[in-house]
Amino acid sequence: MSRRGVRVALFAVATSFAVAADAQPGRPPTRPRPTSQVTATPPSGPTNLRARVGIDHAARLIRSADPDERIRGIQRAASTGTPEAIALLVESLERSPQLKADTRALVAMARGLAPFADRERARTGLLGIVGTGNPGLVGRLPTARSDGALEEGDPIARAELAREIAAIALARAGGDRAHEALYGAARGGGSGQSAALLALAMYPPRDPGFFGTAGAATPAAVVQLLGRLGDLRALDVLHAAARSNDVNVRSAALVSLAELGDARASLLARTAIAESDVRLRAASGEVFILLAAPERFKATAAIVADDATTKIGLRMAERVFSPEITKLVAARAWEHPDRELRAAAVRALGRSPDPEAASALVAPQLLGDPELAYYAVHALARSPAPNAGALIGGLLPTRLSALAARAYVVRALMRGERTSTSDDAIFRLSRSRSEAERALGVFARVALDDASAADFIDDKAPRVRRAAVMASTARPPSASLTRALLARLAKDDDPITRQVLAVALAGGDPDGTVKTSLLVERAESAGGDAPLAAFALARRADETTSRKIGQLLGSKDPVLRAHAARGLAFASLPDAAGRLAELYAYETDIEVRRAAVAALAARTGDATAPARKETLAAAADLDPDGPVRQTARRALAGATRAFAEPAVHEVAWLRLTRDDGGPPAEAFVGSIVRADGLAVPVVFDEEGFAVVPGLPPGEARVVLSPRLPAYTEAKRP
Repeated sequence: MSRRGVRVALFAVATSFAVAADAQPGRPPTRPRPTSQVTATPPSGPTNLRARVGIDHAARLIRSADPDERIRGIQRAASTGTPEAIALLVESLERSPQLKADTRALVAMARGLAPFADRERARTGLLGIVGTGNPGLVGRLPTARSDGALEEGDPIARAELAREIAAIALARAGGDRAHEALYGAARGGGSGQSAALLALAMYPPRDPGFFGTAGAATPAAVVQLLGRLGDLRALDVLHAAARSNDVNVRSAALVSLAELGDARASLLARTAIAESDVRLRAASGEVFILLAAPERFKATAAIVADDATTKIGLRMAERVFSPEITKLVAARAWEHPDRELRAAAVRALGRSPDPEAASALVAPQLLGDPELAYYAVHALARSPAPNAGALIGGLLPTRLSALAARAYVVRALMRGERTSTSDDAIFRLSRSRSEAERALGVFARVALDDASAADFIDDKAPRVRRAAVMASTARPPSASLTRALLARLAKDDDPITRQVLAVALAGGDPDGTVKTSLLVERAESAGGDAPLAAFALARRADETTSRKIGQLLGSKDPVLRAHAARGLAFASLPDAAGRLAELYAYETDIEVRRAAVAALAARTGDATAPARKETLAAAADLDPDGPVRQTARRALAGATRAFAEPAVHEVAWLRLTRDDGGPPAEAFVGSIVRADGLAVPVVFDEEGFAVVPGLPPGEARVVLSPRLPAYTEAKRP
């Protein structure tokens, strides 16, 4: 089967696990660290002379053709902190096309000017960065560096990062001028709008009359921001926007008023829902739901019944329940010609606590269709309806027993619902002569803690071994099970099973059970186990593996970079903190930045290292991502762990199909990147299903695409 013909019914993100070697053996090119907040020293006597000399040297560096020297010049001037140094930075930014085109320099400039955002000249420079456009076509291509290597990364994303840092610095500094400038950028709709909206949400203005009353001319994005801020001072602006002739602005204003709890939004929604525009009708329905208005039932039913708005109504029906709505949604699920809309109706039925909604999911119109049957049984597995468990049990003796067994496991893990008859059916599956049925039964028994994965990892059938290992993730593994899985990893003769066994590497293999050479091989394999192999390899990094760690940190795949960073939290490499700081400095991927900052937080032995302190300070104040800022702040306060382990866990039930809708007919391995950033291998069975227990709450993504082979640097003569 061609892997290009594979898709995931839930979600899938294509990525590459290629390991890119850098031009400098052993580690990525040295990059200047981000400048943290600096306190300017008042000029006096010799100090002023040294500052003057420093500024002259910084000016020469900034004019250099070497991009790294330009960044060093920016950092040198920022560390001086004198008015002359700030003027040099801003003038260089305004006059130098090279600086404007170099997105790494823009990031360095934003961080360098941030500590002085209360100064007029620095504000001018920061506003210039906020308003900087994206690089053109040339900027999208890899740029040659002075050392002959190519600069990797997405310059478009890095330009946005620079804008966000600059906007956050302005909003954080406060003051009417800074907020007015950001509000102007938010209203203007240019390249700086997103960054300005983010910064205003983080540090909203304090002036009660700041937002004014001219709501009708306010862009929809700003109207939405005002609702999210939770600031009642914006009510006048929003009411003015609700009278706008622009439907998008009017719709956004209605929803924002409801988010602020303004009951007057219901009156406006009653008028708007009678209009023909679909956007206004959808916004009005959302208002009724947010305010728990009595009209929400009638409005949802009317929107579901109207063919023009059925899709919108089905999304509303996931939160509004009544017998009339259940009947309308069931009719859409059973008979509508649009299969995607039928699937949406099935999902809405699965969210309803109405027993009739659960009963509608086992109708022949759904269970007789292989694809819709999966959606229906999947919905039953999570349904809050009190009869859903019994309906699943009733399917176990039928031709849909495999789907029902998976649904039973999901429901038992999520809701704790178990019955003796269903447990008996699962036990019979585990003793079946059919390898497929036996694997499913073993998975269910291990996942439900009725058996141990260790009892099956030596089974003759690879499918059974894989099922047992996948099920073992339902709860934290014991030390003995981890040792057994790692021991099996080194000798298993099935390539897919070996990848799945790597789930035991999630603990990092601190005892060194797996050979370093095997970890290197698997980290470069482009397989589902590559991220965990990179993590375990980086944990034991020393001078002998220094070059390989540099390649992993320089990988084109952000998942691999993040896991290498995770491992460096425990490595004995003397320059680990410096490598993490270099990785963070211009990184655009949020997960990689989270991993780098968390690893620095864990390296308490480097507490006095300038690279650690400066990076954590920059991240705590200026990173656009909330978890990154929180982790950095807690680390600066002495915490060594980013967040506590979640008290509850989720279960993902995934389905893999070919482009024609059929099952893959062969096992397929990938990885799932959990909400905490950890990527664990996952195997889809021959029917295309994978049940993945033990996931922390939050968004996760599946990585399936074929990956490029690892890049090996050519030897130079």
